[in-house]
Amino acid sequence: MKNLLCPFAIWFLVFTGISAAQIPLEIGGDIETCVNLDLDESDTLRSRTTFKLNLDSYVGDKVHGYVSLKMYTDRIPHFDWIMNEAYIDYYTSKFDLRTGVQIISWGTAYRLNPTDNINPFDLTALETFIPEEKLGIAALRLKYYPTTNLILTGIFIPYFVPALEMPNVVLPERKLENSEYAFKITTQSIIECDLSASYFRGKEDYPWINGQYRDVEIFGGDIIGTIWEMAFWAEGAYTKPDTGDSYYQIAGGGEYTFGNDLYCMGQVYHINYPDAHENYLMAVLRYPFMDIHTLQLGTAYEIENEIFIGFPEITLSLADAASFVMSGVFVNGDITGTLMSGLKHGIILKLEYSF
Repeated sequence: MKNLLCPFAIWFLVFTGISAAQIPLEIGGDIETCVNLDLDESDTLRSRTTFKLNLDSYVGDKVHGYVSLKMYTDRIPHFDWIMNEAYIDYYTSKFDLRTGVQIISWGTAYRLNPTDNINPFDLTALETFIPEEKLGIAALRLKYYPTTNLILTGIFIPYFVPALEMPNVVLPERKLENSEYAFKITTQSIIECDLSASYFRGKEDYPWINGQYRDVEIFGGDIIGTIWEMAFWAEGAYTKPDTGDSYYQIAGGGEYTFGNDLYCMGQVYHINYPDAHENYLMAVLRYPFMDIHTLQLGTAYEIENEIFIGFPEITLSLADAASFVMSGVFVNGDITGTLMSGLKHGIILKLEYSF
C-alpha cells in the first residue's frame, strides 16, 4: 500500500504548495493498459498497466519546474512506481541550467541511435520492436549559447544507473570517481543542416561477459537537415572500452511525406565489432485513413545473417483522448548473438487515455 500511496502523497504536497504560492500549474498525464502475447513455444502472456502524472509550472520567464510520476503494475496486486522525471530549469540569455531527474535524448536516427548514450532503456516496458522508453537519471545539464548558431552542452551524472542489473553483481559505489559526464557541441543552420559532435565518459548500460559494467569512452557525431522537402540524417559513434576491443556504429536515412499524407522512411545501420559486423536495411510506411486512424508497416533486414523482421502497427482513435493500438513483431531467421537477439514473435494490444 505504501507504494500505491507514496506518489499521490508527493503529488498532493506539490500541488497544495504551488497552489498556496499562486504559481500557475498545468496537470496532465495518461493511463495505458497493455497485453503482450509472445508467439514462441511458451506462448507467454504478460500485462502491464501504467499511470503517468505530469506537473508543469513556469515562474516568470526564468524558472520552470516539471515532475513526471509513473506508477505501473506487472502483476496484481503488486504495484511499483518511479520518479520518471523531476527537474528545475533556469533560463538566461546565454545559458540554460537543468538539474534533477531527467531524460536526455541525443542523436538523429530512427530507433538505433549510436550517440544516444545518456539514459538507459526501460527494459520492463512491453514493446514489440527496439525499446524506446527510457529511465530518468539524476543529472546536471548546462547549455551555453556563445553565438546565435552555436550550442555547447555539458552533462554531469553523479552516479551510474544501469539498464539491466545482474544478480550478485555489485554496482559501482556512488563516488565522484565513478561519476559520468558528457559534452556536445552543436552548430545550427549551416547550409540547411545542423551538425554536432559529442563525447561520453561513463559505463555501459549492460554488463559485459564477466558480469561487470565496463568503463567506456564514446566519440560521436551526427547531422540532420533537409533537401527540398525531404529530411535526412546521419549519425555515428566510436566506442572505446577500458577492457576489450573498440567498435563503431553508423546510421543514416531519410523521410518524406507525399501529398496524400503517405509517410515513408528508409534507414541503413551498420555496427562493426572486432570479430563480426551487422548491416540493417530499415523501412517504415505510415498512412492515415478515415482522417483519424493510422496504419504503419515497418521492416528490417539484416544482410549478413539474412534476418527479416516485420513490425506492423495499427492505431484506432476511439475519442479525442483515447486510442487502441495493435502492433506485432515477426522474425524470420536466426537472431542468436545478433543485435536483435532479444526479439520474439509477439503481438501487443494497448489501450491509451490521455488527460
